[in-house]
Amino acid sequence: MSGNWYGEHCCIGLHYDLHASEGDTEIGTRVGDALGDLLHELGVDFVQTDCKGHPGYLSWFSELPASSVPPGLERDALAGWRMQTRRFGLPLHCHYSGIWDKAAGKRFPEWHIQPPPVHSAAAGGGQNCGTDNVSETMCPNRGYADGLMLPQLSELVERYGVDGFWIDGDLWAVRPCYCDRCRELYTAETGKAEMPVNEDDPDWPLLWNFMLRSFNRHVTHCCDELHRRHPGVRICSNWLQTYRNPGKPEVPTDWISGDNSHRFGLDASRCEARFLETRGKPWDIMLWTFFCNNGFGLPEAPWTFKPVEMLEQEIAVLLSRGGNIQLYETAAGLRDGRLVPWRIRRLKQVVDFIRSRLSVCKSSESVPQVCVLHSETHFYRHVKGRNLLTGGDIAPVNGAVYLLLENHFHTDLCDEWALAPKLEGYPVVVVPEQDDLSEEMAVRLKEYVRQGGTLVLTGSGLFDRFGAEFIGAESVRVEADARRYVPDGDGGTVPLYSRAFRLLRPVTARGLLPLFTQWGVGGDEAGFPAAVLNRVGKGKVVYIPAAVARDYDFNRMPAIRAFFGLVLREAAVGTAVALNAPSWVDLTLRRSGEQLQIHLINRATGIPNLPNQGAVAEIPATGPLAFRLKTARKPRSVRGAWEHAAELEWNWEEGVLSGILPQLRLYEAVLID
Repeated sequence: MSGNWYGEHCCIGLHYDLHASEGDTEIGTRVGDALGDLLHELGVDFVQTDCKGHPGYLSWFSELPASSVPPGLERDALAGWRMQTRRFGLPLHCHYSGIWDKAAGKRFPEWHIQPPPVHSAAAGGGQNCGTDNVSETMCPNRGYADGLMLPQLSELVERYGVDGFWIDGDLWAVRPCYCDRCRELYTAETGKAEMPVNEDDPDWPLLWNFMLRSFNRHVTHCCDELHRRHPGVRICSNWLQTYRNPGKPEVPTDWISGDNSHRFGLDASRCEARFLETRGKPWDIMLWTFFCNNGFGLPEAPWTFKPVEMLEQEIAVLLSRGGNIQLYETAAGLRDGRLVPWRIRRLKQVVDFIRSRLSVCKSSESVPQVCVLHSETHFYRHVKGRNLLTGGDIAPVNGAVYLLLENHFHTDLCDEWALAPKLEGYPVVVVPEQDDLSEEMAVRLKEYVRQGGTLVLTGSGLFDRFGAEFIGAESVRVEADARRYVPDGDGGTVPLYSRAFRLLRPVTARGLLPLFTQWGVGGDEAGFPAAVLNRVGKGKVVYIPAAVARDYDFNRMPAIRAFFGLVLREAAVGTAVALNAPSWVDLTLRRSGEQLQIHLINRATGIPNLPNQGAVAEIPATGPLAFRLKTARKPRSVRGAWEHAAELEWNWEEGVLSGILPQLRLYEAVLID
């Protein structure tokens, strides 16, 4: 594994930031021994503390003329955190806002992003960027890195012995820049004389990808310079090389990290953790320990601490994929740098929850069963938006992962770069509505099927991408903005919406389920199949001619989940592990040496997840759960790792292990030795 990290023992971090502003005075006045005692009580492996936030002001006394220090700042907060982390031998990282730096933009206007020559509402401001003011975000192609960022990072290492940097306000803050330097580079790289201004311009992806390349060069320069000046110091860029930034992770960061949504983050982690495991670097997800409802920081919707079991549920997803965890803790309204004892005591329960599971989780790896393709080729050809994090369309990939997990398939998630070297090891590959995957990958997938693999395709456009002969059906017509009705597996139907719905006539393929024009009231069969199955060589291809994955991501209708599961059962798509459980139980199959592990996560909540209720609390236990696993060798023992440490009820016969987990409270791993 590439990247520079502290080793497998360093898995749990505490992140603390304040985003100092010009008017701050008391930051650092409460960072004495009481702080160190609480850090020791918490028992984390490393600490990240406040350094420079999006306003661009520091919480320490820099000696560089270009730095912006609050004029009334009384104490050096960073010096206090460094002293206390040294008391207990903890590595110290700095939270440092990179591209987003309001103070630098004000003092050095030649560094910040420039709007298009004729700035208009159509050109947009900073959607999903956190700021609408272009003067607050730095151009990655001008002097900010060498003029301010790298000198400050070096000063922090030389004066405070800082061990690493978590660069915030970076990928997701970058927006199109129309400065002379960017215009020159854009023309040189694309051959286009003019930079597009509007997102509906067909050249918009060219501009978006140019800005991504510019940002990658900026981060690469910062990493290379920091490593040259200070070997051993670690650096990462928030959200770079993650799920919304697929493709070969070439930028030389030391680890990969991102801070998850403050609420409703569980679903995002289900995809993110699966993707990050394939990056070949140490990784973590930072979980906010606090949340608010009804928006983001509204006065009538104050921040509050998360229930412990809510954090544990989010953490279970990350642990089940071998990930590390950071806990983001900042008590709203406190600006002096202290930690709150009662909050730390609750977080200690969370740290203990993690620590007790690491020996099982950190040594394991995924057993290939089903892989969802997240094609970087398709992704970057269809980017929209004005920042580099939220511009890509991941809805179909999300939906496919959720559909599979909630039908209890053990599911991995790979881009083309990660899937290519191990494609043949997967019994099943799912391509959800990614018409513009690379030609090389399309050819590889066809050969994969001929050699015995099972390929599941969804979406009208993949018919043209793979061809009528391969899919085994004739395309009768494509209906735009269509709503058709599909079986729900229980005698009823469910509406399935698709921007493009392809009607098929099987040729060599077999129609799997009927399509209806209404609710299936009798006599309204459309005369076309809802899915087809075609045998190709030694394998098979299953094709659903509508955007079922996108629909599920948007609507999350249980009957669509049931339809998808019915299609896979009708097509006899099976894997080595099966589970009889409610849809809110996620299954992951892992291996540690000779040991097989079935990880089970209870995603239920006792209180409905309404738009104004983001908390997960009073998680109801579920069970009994029945599992089956194909394994050639009869196990010596089958037991639970944590909630059921005793031997479980099980039987092995003719290569199939069957067992019962009597109850699942939150997170269990069934260990098969």
